[in-house]
Amino acid sequence: GLKFTERLDNPIFEPANKSEERGCEDPRLTLIGGRIYMIYTAYDGVIAQIAVASINMDDFLNYNWKAWLRHGSVFPGFTDKDGTIFPEQFNGKFAMLHRVDPHMWITFSPHLRSPWPRREHKILAGSTHGMQWDGNKIGAGTQPIKTKYGWLLITHGVDYAHVYRLGAMMLDLTDPTVILYRSPNPILEPLEGFEKGKDGSWVPNVVFTCGAVPREDGKEILDDDDEVLVYYGAADSAIGIASAKLSDMIPSEG
Repeated sequence: GLKFTERLDNPIFEPANKSEERGCEDPRLTLIGGRIYMIYTAYDGVIAQIAVASINMDDFLNYNWKAWLRHGSVFPGFTDKDGTIFPEQFNGKFAMLHRVDPHMWITFSPHLRSPWPRREHKILAGSTHGMQWDGNKIGAGTQPIKTKYGWLLITHGVDYAHVYRLGAMMLDLTDPTVILYRSPNPILEPLEGFEKGKDGSWVPNVVFTCGAVPREDGKEILDDDDEVLVYYGAADSAIGIASAKLSDMIPSEG
């Protein structure tokens, strides 16, 4: 996850309908039953809304990008961003995290088709207030990662000065509406020149993540000493990577 030997000449997914004609953004991938589900933001120039597409793992590994299947908008016509889904079901239902400004919501559905029902949803984590690092808004960052303590989620927060930082959250393994831990301070913030946008950037003072992976391949449930690689956008102009052990991101028990 640290050395890359190939960069494709063409995108693997691009706008294909009116709802996303101005962009397909912020993709977050989750593997469910041999199929990769991608939650992304479809932007038509007016409304940014979350949508779902999926592809079989074999097609993905063989670069068969024509095999992408679009499932459509999750909540059609409704402004919404930062969607990500859990790799497991809860009482027979799928769970999705998403942001309706300024808070992070969780919604459940008995299926992965779009649209999703709007009956079973609630605010999971609200923005804070004042000059805090997540006082303006908070949203999902990485896809949920299973650990022995709960579901690890790297979040993003925005303050009143529009600085984007990353935080950590732990959700209950059987009931993801229960927050076991929410970092009071950011775990990653813009410090380097390429993160602050000193040499020119689209949006300065930003670290923003859409995905993370365990450093050790095939690890299904992470323990204290397991390392997580977090990939993040820096000032909307570069891609960075940061790593930390699970124990570095959450407090010790007791």
